[in-house]
Amino acid sequence: MLAESYLRTNTRMMLYGGAFLLFFILAVQNARYGNYNLFYTGMLTLPAFAAGAIYAWFKRSELGAYLGHLAVLIYLLALILNLLSRHEPESLHWLYGLGLISFLLLPLKTAFNFNLSVLIGSSLVSVFNYDFFTMLRFATSFALLVGLAGMYAYLYHDKARYLVEAGIKDALTGAYNMRHWDLTLRQEVSRSETTEHPLSLLLMEIDYFDQTQDVHGQNVANEILAEMGKLLLTLTRAGDSIYREGNGRFLFMLPTTHEEGLLVFAERLRRSIESASWPVVDSMSASIGCLTRESGQEDIRILTNDLQKALAQAQQSGHNKVILFKK
Repeated sequence: MLAESYLRTNTRMMLYGGAFLLFFILAVQNARYGNYNLFYTGMLTLPAFAAGAIYAWFKRSELGAYLGHLAVLIYLLALILNLLSRHEPESLHWLYGLGLISFLLLPLKTAFNFNLSVLIGSSLVSVFNYDFFTMLRFATSFALLVGLAGMYAYLYHDKARYLVEAGIKDALTGAYNMRHWDLTLRQEVSRSETTEHPLSLLLMEIDYFDQTQDVHGQNVANEILAEMGKLLLTLTRAGDSIYREGNGRFLFMLPTTHEEGLLVFAERLRRSIESASWPVVDSMSASIGCLTRESGQEDIRILTNDLQKALAQAQQSGHNKVILFKK
């Protein structure tokens, strides 16, 4: 995810930088030829490109942020439509670039909706200020270009989404992997410290899982893990997340969950595992260690060690127990 965020941020900033330079050159050239409407409009686009680059930088850690980019594109569209209404047909060519860059700046569905607005708005302005054939020629070419670009963007987004999922999820259980745990935990600890909202963590290990694997073999162990992943995913709320640490071990991250809610969730988790039906083995249980982050505690290594201490205490006291870490 860091690589994806870095790539998108760099792409967007380079796009805005290139557009800034291009429109500055176009504005200067139009001024030299006495086309002052295009000159002034070209100069008015420059602050928008600069603002877009700044927005891309400040939102570099948020892959889904796009409202600032949408505002920039709407502003540019308004400038171009204003030029069209003043009988500047050369500005129609600017809309092609606007349609293409929208797929790099916006989510796919939003980009399609934006380009539909571009097509409708420019067609209406063209038909009232020029002739029907000018409008039809532009509308056809614009729709074809945007359609091809949209198809490519769809294939890219679909593949990128698959690669991101494959890179952060465990294929057997459906839980996230530990690399994603480290990244997410740092973010959630920082958010919890800033907002003063609680953050609760939970470490669960299937009791005697190694012995079960030795007796029944790896295939049965994989079946159990796959069923465990399905069960755990049904027990979590929106906003909670599950991570697989290793054989029989799972971590839970529960933002905005107080200590009381954590204990209720942990006990419900323990009972659900105890009462569920499992492949081959008659019954299973799990030991659970949990904690709620204290204010000022931002070292994720200490938090992880405290979780392991709570789990070890649950196992030493007879297994199939929930232990809350206390200093």
